[in-house]
Amino acid sequence: MELAYLSKLPGIGGVMKSCPEDFLVEEITAGGEILELDKTFERAGEEGDFTYFVLQKRNWNTLQALKEVGRKLHCGLKRFGYAGVKDRNAVTTQLASAFKIEPVTLRDIHIKDIKINAAWKAKEKMRIGDLTGNRFTISVREVTPDAEERVRDIHASSKGLVPNYFGEQRFGSIRKNTHLVGKAIISGNFKEAVLGYLTYIDEGEETEGKEARRQLAAEGDFKRALEYFPSYLGYELTLLNYLSSYPNDYVNAMRKLPRGLSLMFVHAYQSYLFNKALSKRISERDSSVIAGDLVCRMNSFGFPDVTNAERVDDVAEAEKRIEKGELFLTSEVVGSETKEIGDYERQIMEEEGIKKENFLIHSFPEISSRGSKRCMFIPLKDFKFNYYEGIGKFAFSLQGGAYATSVMREFVDRCK
Repeated sequence: MELAYLSKLPGIGGVMKSCPEDFLVEEITAGGEILELDKTFERAGEEGDFTYFVLQKRNWNTLQALKEVGRKLHCGLKRFGYAGVKDRNAVTTQLASAFKIEPVTLRDIHIKDIKINAAWKAKEKMRIGDLTGNRFTISVREVTPDAEERVRDIHASSKGLVPNYFGEQRFGSIRKNTHLVGKAIISGNFKEAVLGYLTYIDEGEETEGKEARRQLAAEGDFKRALEYFPSYLGYELTLLNYLSSYPNDYVNAMRKLPRGLSLMFVHAYQSYLFNKALSKRISERDSSVIAGDLVCRMNSFGFPDVTNAERVDDVAEAEKRIEKGELFLTSEVVGSETKEIGDYERQIMEEEGIKKENFLIHSFPEISSRGSKRCMFIPLKDFKFNYYEGIGKFAFSLQGGAYATSVMREFVDRCK
């Protein structure tokens, strides 16, 4: 899906993620502490069944890294918790937790491109969202020679804000179809959801996987597909194994997947709707305020706090306060309990043939989604840019749930 840009100026071009060191991510904890790369430290723990540890990794995504840590410790992935998922092609730090594993045991682990920078005892499990944000240092190679001027102009023209789009990784790391599966689920068409997950083909996928999906789409024989689907497609094999015995029970086939994965499909579709509505709004209105819009204030860490969003009565006053950085436009990520749906969100839902009630999934209630709020345009905290010998280096911090890739498209794309 093509998304509108807030700035209409040309970007700097260049190549991103040439190597993991071009994309550095340091998590900012719930308490506001930045987990700096290569920084080891000691912390007094407390009595409890959990160990918190600072995981530093290079060229591993979060789940891969924790799975490998678990393999070394002879335990499964379910023993670990984390606040946010970090990409693979990067060097990152993040806080994680382990159940009934001693700090010294974690510190002694030796895995290529993985470090444990600290470990201490804790009472609670680390959960998704238990973070303030992330600090990014991103290098873009082969940019235009006037990159500094272009970046300065883009930043000024958009008043230091960027659209808070969900990043493309939200829709699948290789196959960009998680939102399509999600739409089928909330539409009550579990056959379409399961078959879409099994047979959707993306050219970026490995040949063996593409051929297996193509054959299943042609034959429709789940039992036979168990013979030729590659072993690395573990979730697909889980579905096929169940469907080979119960070929028409698509709801319970989906239940065989981890709940988090099935919920991810629903959330991906909600993200798709949000992106589409925000893009339409930017195309028609840029970042101007509409009467009845939601706005939120800044929290103590300098990021928008959507938990206390309120309706706009005075548009002119809201515009002034947004200009000063006191307020931020906010929107609904529509779910079953969304009270008021904005005009743009309503238009997109009508186009999609979706109602908010669809997100209450009666046949699979455990993956229903109530909805949430999300800032439309986010500030780039501590933003800096430097250019040296064809390389542009960005530095900024984002609140949790915001995507650096969505930030970078404003500055890198549309090079002329």
